[in-house]
Amino acid sequence: MNNVVAIVVTYRRKMLLEKVVLSLVSQTVPLSKIIIIDNNSCDGTDALIVSLKKKYNNLEYVNTGANLGGAGGFEFGFKQASNYNFDYLWLMDDDLLPAHDCLQELLGNSEFGIVQPLRSNLDGSCAELSPIKFDLNDFFSISPKKRTVAQHIAAYPSIDGNIEIDGVPFEGPLISKAVVDKVGLPDARFFIFYDDMDYSIRARQAGFKICCSTKAKATRLLVNNQKNDIASWKGYFMLRNLFYLFFTHGDKPSSRIKPFILASGFILLSIFKGNFKSACVCWDAIKDATNLKCNKKYLP
Repeated sequence: MNNVVAIVVTYRRKMLLEKVVLSLVSQTVPLSKIIIIDNNSCDGTDALIVSLKKKYNNLEYVNTGANLGGAGGFEFGFKQASNYNFDYLWLMDDDLLPAHDCLQELLGNSEFGIVQPLRSNLDGSCAELSPIKFDLNDFFSISPKKRTVAQHIAAYPSIDGNIEIDGVPFEGPLISKAVVDKVGLPDARFFIFYDDMDYSIRARQAGFKICCSTKAKATRLLVNNQKNDIASWKGYFMLRNLFYLFFTHGDKPSSRIKPFILASGFILLSIFKGNFKSACVCWDAIKDATNLKCNKKYLP
């Protein structure tokens, strides 16, 4: 029997977290341990887990003492999980509800180092935006994400089985111990955005395959909003971290030049439109991207 440790990172979503935890303890394959990593919520999350622990003895609760973001929370969680013997880590956001047999279906794909469930929205539409192809070396394309699972399923609606992909979100992936041992920890410096893609790239570079299992189902409890305001703190991290991926994982010299071209174009366009705040955010992002230095004014 496989020992699976779930890591749930949460921040001020007590009501959603309770639904997620209850779905985890109800899996058809029992979890060895469920570790709740709380990024210092102030909404009664701690009291909720104390209450749940009276009924479920495989829960562990750890408060990080600060908002480390999703990336920092998962790095913290990996370290906590190292205290236990496990065959797999199951990473879970606090707004993802896995189906009761989700883990069972994920475990049926041992040839893959990382397996992602197929996510849906509450209205039943496909929310799986994991990239089938993520190409940092295409100089003439603005986005490195070429085709998503959702787009693939829309084109081939009868597909049933595994879809090999280039990356996963940290929303439901099952990661084998072999991957953890070889790839190591998520990079906390990302804070949010692209930490999961960085980990996926490192896993593929280490020789592991990644897939999305269409038989393993999960539901997103919140609308997936990828169109964040570039002028916001989220925009800073989104741009900074994407630029970092080009600098770090791009295989061609042109890939490492591309962030400067994208940033220059965006800054000039923002200034032309009178959006000086967006221009400043992009300037800070490109300036901090080479080593993931964090401008603390953007921390929420």
